[in-house]
Amino acid sequence: MTPSRLAAAAALVLLVSTGCAVGQRTSAPTDLPGPSPWTPGSRVAAGEGSPEEAYVAALARAGEPERMRRGLALTAEGSDAHAYLVHQAAVAQAWVDEGDPAPNADMNDTANGYELCPAGEPGAEPPCVSYSDLTVEDGLVTGLLVDGRDPGPSLVVADGEDDESEGVRADLVSAYQSVVDKTLVVTVEFSAKERVSLDLLQASYAKRGGRERRTQSAAGRLELDAGATTHAAFFFPAAVPGGTLRVNGCLEECSAQVEIALPVER
Repeated sequence: MTPSRLAAAAALVLLVSTGCAVGQRTSAPTDLPGPSPWTPGSRVAAGEGSPEEAYVAALARAGEPERMRRGLALTAEGSDAHAYLVHQAAVAQAWVDEGDPAPNADMNDTANGYELCPAGEPGAEPPCVSYSDLTVEDGLVTGLLVDGRDPGPSLVVADGEDDESEGVRADLVSAYQSVVDKTLVVTVEFSAKERVSLDLLQASYAKRGGRERRTQSAAGRLELDAGATTHAAFFFPAAVPGGTLRVNGCLEECSAQVEIALPVER
């Protein structure tokens, strides 16, 4: 597992991630050894778990973004807990769209909450992320600490930020500078009216007046057919929200150049 992929796994455990990059795994997300918080007989699956436990169990399903998104019903809309899960599910969706799902995580109780540990290389200690001080209001999860730190100040959930070029539309989904490894992860949904090749791996990010950074890694489909969509995730170490993401591409046979400039801000 590469350092960037470890970041992704740690943030998804997040990985999310939430930082990350491409690596090799030895088992499919649904074939991991050990108990799953969603298997029959578990406290959550049996409806016996608390909202906090069910929320963290949703975060554990990093290889199954649809199941992660079910956890949004457990959160208060507009809360940090809601935004964090939206982001993690978007990152997980990007890996699924690429065809390389992130591993699901094992969930353990701790003295102050829960811990998620993703699958790692054989013989290697997997990175684990702790979730503590989860707050609940009216039965809905509102806040949490990730490895003892508040993720809220580093979270962005998009509110209408988008750009379009040559029939390719990009909608900002979320952004988060991981409290685990300080990697900024930006998630975007792309849709195309015509067949297009997206140069995700050459995406760049810069704040106004700052230096441009190339993405350390990216997840998502590079080739989209007409009418298709993909989630994509971009990883920028040590970057912070408030800049502009730039992604280029080509329509079929490079009949036109695609140039996307997407503000990453609240």
